[in-house]
Amino acid sequence: MNDKMNILFVDDEPRILQGLRRTLYSMRNQWEMSFALGAQEAIDLLHKQEFDVIVSDIRMPGMDGVKLLNLVKDEFPGMIRFALSGQTSKESILKSIGPIHQYISKPCNAEELASKINHIHSIRMMFENPELYKIITQLEALPCISSIYTQLITKLRSEDASIKDIADIISQDMGMSVKILQIVNSALYGLRQNVSNISEAVKYLGIETVSSLVLFVKIFAQFCVNIDENTPIDELWKHSLKVSKYVRTIVTDDEVEKNLADDAVIAGMLHDIGKLVLIAKLPEKYEKVAALSHKKNITSLDAELQIIGTGHNIVGPYLLGLWGFDNSIIEALRFHHEPTLVESDNIKALTYVHVADCFANVNLNEYDAVEKIPFLNIDYLQNTGIFHKLNHWKNILSAETCLA
Repeated sequence: MNDKMNILFVDDEPRILQGLRRTLYSMRNQWEMSFALGAQEAIDLLHKQEFDVIVSDIRMPGMDGVKLLNLVKDEFPGMIRFALSGQTSKESILKSIGPIHQYISKPCNAEELASKINHIHSIRMMFENPELYKIITQLEALPCISSIYTQLITKLRSEDASIKDIADIISQDMGMSVKILQIVNSALYGLRQNVSNISEAVKYLGIETVSSLVLFVKIFAQFCVNIDENTPIDELWKHSLKVSKYVRTIVTDDEVEKNLADDAVIAGMLHDIGKLVLIAKLPEKYEKVAALSHKKNITSLDAELQIIGTGHNIVGPYLLGLWGFDNSIIEALRFHHEPTLVESDNIKALTYVHVADCFANVNLNEYDAVEKIPFLNIDYLQNTGIFHKLNHWKNILSAETCLA
């Protein structure tokens, strides 16, 4: 894979393209850049050479940006798709949910655009399986649990639906949670900072927009799956809910400030979302992963690396990077198995997710000391200064488990 990215910029206004050339001139040593005046010129270029990224205006005569990016998604599945737009209407949001990874507001902030593209590319370069990143880049949404989806439909159609009711249902499902957060954090909503709390996301979107997305756009309908007991998705779902619950208990006890607490809780829910992608898109291979993990008594991550060539700790961060999530959450997904790979010793979402994940993988009542819990990185937790709190958290969670 070439370290230098090839990027195509598309707009129907020559002055906008000239402005992009000028503001992005400093990136010429890292990027190969092409500029297309309108969709047809872009299509002609796409058939002549390969591009890693396309950045297209939305409002263009003839074929607009949404149609162009839909074409790119279908015909060039490995391309990262950005949209430049000043539109904020609900109609434009609902129309463009599928093909666009991220929005960049007009006028374009060159530093912001460069940062977003370079961050995604840095994760992409970690892939050992080039076909897998094409599969992930083409994704519009993730599987959601049919029973939870049915609950959401019923609640949205009721007369007494509240933001809390809707958020509580969405929070039970990884696929729904990640898509709602992707939408609310798009530049179309113009929020000053990313939202990682589902209740706040539903509040910002509004019940009417959530209803439109679910009932009319049907962003979840085609991705629903039924789950049987003790299947990989069932086990993943239960574990993710448990880790998220453990994180919430720990950050509440630790009196963590709200933004960090919100990031940690949602990262706890999504920490293994890479597994959901692998199970959904490579089901036969993931059966082999599960079998190898059980047969050799190795972690699922080690088995993924042997069978697929890429682990869920890369797949999940790449997807969330594509969809514009904050680095705090991406970092927790990337390093929750190996937190010492992060240079900083500051307490962060990663810290709480690492602890909760290790705690959730065992019966805490069987361990008289936290040092004995498998995979808990004692050196890291001592360096962050929270090691002395672990036994206290273990006791709280053990008590909660007994009462459940």
